[in-house]
Amino acid sequence: MGRLEHLKQTLPRNLLGNPNTDDVGVEFVVLNYGDKDGMHEWMTTDTQVLSEIEAGRLIYARTDQPVFRMAHAKNMAHRLATGDVVCNVDADNFTGEGFAEALADLFAKKPN
Repeated sequence: MGRLEHLKQTLPRNLLGNPNTDDVGVEFVVLNYGDKDGMHEWMTTDTQVLSEIEAGRLIYARTDQPVFRMAHAKNMAHRLATGDVVCNVDADNFTGEGFAEALADLFAKKPN
């Protein structure tokens, strides 16, 4: 909530640095939790964002909650995810190139 400027910086780089591979399917979930700073407009008009949504690598949802509740927001975002492993990343976090593949490798080596 209120982090659009951060998201505009991190989301494109996080998507670019974590492509799908033969072994790893990567999905990002963005939850607009009652934002009033233009997030919906950006998420529904930006060409890179739209192409990632169409490709199924980016899920976008929104809710009009009057009060921010972190646990509720995380639970909503995690329920939207379709993968086996969910990693919560805030809007101002860069995952780094190859993060998803490294995470998948870790779980493959230590499944428990």
